[in-house]
Amino acid sequence: MAHDRKPRLELAKVRVIGPPEIVDRVVDAITSALPATAPSQPYPSRKTPGHVRVYLEVTPE
Repeated sequence: MAHDRKPRLELAKVRVIGPPEIVDRVVDAITSALPATAPSQPYPSRKTPGHVRVYLEVTPE
């Protein structure tokens, strides 16, 4: 009975871009709310000077 099984949850790849202090807060909020991989190191934003990009993968619950 395949319809009785829970669907497998897929990873979602998340990119957070913004000022470093805001990105830190958002990443902390995401990782405390959902299972997530360790975030990447901050990379400089290509489009906005002073902003950074951080990547992580989360699994929705």
